[in-house]
Amino acid sequence: MYYLTTIGMEIENEKGNTKMQKIKYVIEAESVEETTIIANKYIETGTATCQLLAINHMPIDCVISDKTYPELYKGTK
Repeated sequence: MYYLTTIGMEIENEKGNTKMQKIKYVIEAESVEETTIIANKYIETGTATCQLLAINHMPIDCVISDKTYPELYKGTK
């Protein structure tokens, strides 16, 4: 299953003010609990201050990409 995960990242502008920027990630996992674990591990790898804001299930049956259907991408790159 795929989960749309929103992570808030504190970004500092040129004036030194910080604001929370929301960044969306798609995580492939078996459950919300697994998604939470993966997202938190991802957050720990960065240097910015981040927090997990939201997780939403994405009812997707198939992902078409160059990894799942490489024959469709031949000659496009």
